[in-house]
Amino acid sequence: MTKYYIKSSKHDIKFANKEKQSNLNLFIDEYRRVMQEVVDRIWSDGYEWEYKGEKRYFDVTQNQLYFPNFIDYNKFDINTNLSARALSSLVTQVTAIIKSAVEKQRKRLYTLNKKREEGIPRNKLKPLIKKIKQNIPQKPNCSNINIEASSKCIDWQDTDDGEFAGFLRLRCIDKNKTQIRIPIIEHKHYKSLAKKGTRMNSFLISKERINVRWKIEKPELRKDGEVLGCDQGMKEVLTCSTGSVTPKFCPHGHSLESILRKLSTKKKGSKSFKRSQKHRNNFINWSINQLNFSKTKEVRLEKIWKIGYKNRTSRLMSHWTNTLIRDKIESKCEEEGIRLIHQSSTYRSQRCSNCGVVRKANRKGKIYKCKHCLHEMDADLNAAKNHTLDLPEIPYTLCKSRKNLKDGFYWNEYGFFDYSTGRSLESLPPIEDKEIEQ
Repeated sequence: MTKYYIKSSKHDIKFANKEKQSNLNLFIDEYRRVMQEVVDRIWSDGYEWEYKGEKRYFDVTQNQLYFPNFIDYNKFDINTNLSARALSSLVTQVTAIIKSAVEKQRKRLYTLNKKREEGIPRNKLKPLIKKIKQNIPQKPNCSNINIEASSKCIDWQDTDDGEFAGFLRLRCIDKNKTQIRIPIIEHKHYKSLAKKGTRMNSFLISKERINVRWKIEKPELRKDGEVLGCDQGMKEVLTCSTGSVTPKFCPHGHSLESILRKLSTKKKGSKSFKRSQKHRNNFINWSINQLNFSKTKEVRLEKIWKIGYKNRTSRLMSHWTNTLIRDKIESKCEEEGIRLIHQSSTYRSQRCSNCGVVRKANRKGKIYKCKHCLHEMDADLNAAKNHTLDLPEIPYTLCKSRKNLKDGFYWNEYGFFDYSTGRSLESLPPIEDKEIEQ
């Protein structure tokens, strides 16, 4: 487990003069062109290398998806003005891109081969085989990729000028030995990261901005404090089990819902659409920063997976991204030494946090009213309270039986019980294989 985490600060290149910006754009265009050509050749022709005297092959068409950690740029014979140092950085980045593009499929194939060796019958492997056939790796597109140059052709130069934090110097990037010095403007976030950690000699470069990376030591996990359950939403970004809620409106009068409505009216890809996306991200980050986690040792967050998958959703809901909320909470917990647990949200919003009855009809919009104990409260707060409890996982057979649609059932730390008879539901009959495939 790593003892540090990586953060980055973004810096605009507009403070560099026109000549520097022009040279940088030419370098980036050529870098991306060569990178795409290398990827195209590997994807179409495959790649051969040696490992401990044994020949190995990478071929997407034959499902041979193991790729080496390092490749030789001399094998591609590309007509380019890039220097050897730049090409060395380029093929290192290509290696990471290709490995990430085929990683999921490679894991599926590994699982399939392992199950075949264990003697699992073919009819049990049909869902996995179907998934492998449907998810053929797609060739990466490098047309808009950020350059990750290594220390071979990039370094940092400090300056005594109070206006700039320093200069990023790109050197020996082409055969003409061109050098580009880009000024990095110091801002609040940069200063904050500079106090916490050390700057890395690894930078992401695009035509608009440069990301400076920082290595920050992880704090020790807290041993004292409370367990906090959290529920995500669209009207309130986050509702906590203690009753604390993220602010509904920012100082300028915007809410997450109003920003999403504005976003849903914009044309995708337009400048106004991108501005609204940035506004949404800033609102989520700001609202979560208002929460006080100083007395918390563990955060339990609902795991939302494939929300709206294969279901038609409104344009408004399609712009609600739980991943932004999740990533911000992960970042906050990482910085403050709080343990974060992602747990299943199945039936937790339908369970009464007071008596433990699970019934779908109890929740209507933002209000949860239990028809058994008549307990009434905010639906998101009720779900957040359920996340703090150590409840057993819902078995597949119980989900399939749909007990929550009628009278419901009891769900507590001891198990699952029928609402009318009180008998345990652990002994439900197993689901047939045909039902699972459907």
